[in-house]
Amino acid sequence: MNKPYLLSTHHLFTLRLLLSLLGAYIGYSYRHTSHDYWFAMIFLFTAIAIAPDYYRFKQHGDNAKALTERLLHWSGGLCAGIVIYAYHNSGRIFHEEAGLIVLLILALTTYLDGIKRGWRCIFTGLFLGLITVCVAYFDNYIRQLIVLAAIAIAYSLRFNS
Repeated sequence: MNKPYLLSTHHLFTLRLLLSLLGAYIGYSYRHTSHDYWFAMIFLFTAIAIAPDYYRFKQHGDNAKALTERLLHWSGGLCAGIVIYAYHNSGRIFHEEAGLIVLLILALTTYLDGIKRGWRCIFTGLFLGLITVCVAYFDNYIRQLIVLAAIAIAYSLRFNS
């Protein structure tokens, strides 16, 4: 298996967008359980973000600072998500609100990661923010999000840098 190829920025960008679209569908179809999906996505997006730096660190051993910075950044998002989930489990926040708040935390964490990492993370963060708005206010948005994600993936493939 070619790990550097699988951990390329384009492949990870595509994976994030596909997981985001799946979450948009779950938020549209199963509003009362979407908070569980978005909570799991915080952990998965953290693993996706850390995997390339961890692989580089294991291969070369010279990327400890970048790995540490990324771990600290994403652990902040994880802690915020855990706090929101604890509020939800105690009954202080309802299902739908918990899902939207966790999704917004995921969007912000991804966007801020993109400031250092590149346009793909910035776009993914904005895309997640758009999903948050769509789930909260609109009834029909899945097709438009699919088109936007397809355009972004095609652009990423075309200008794979």
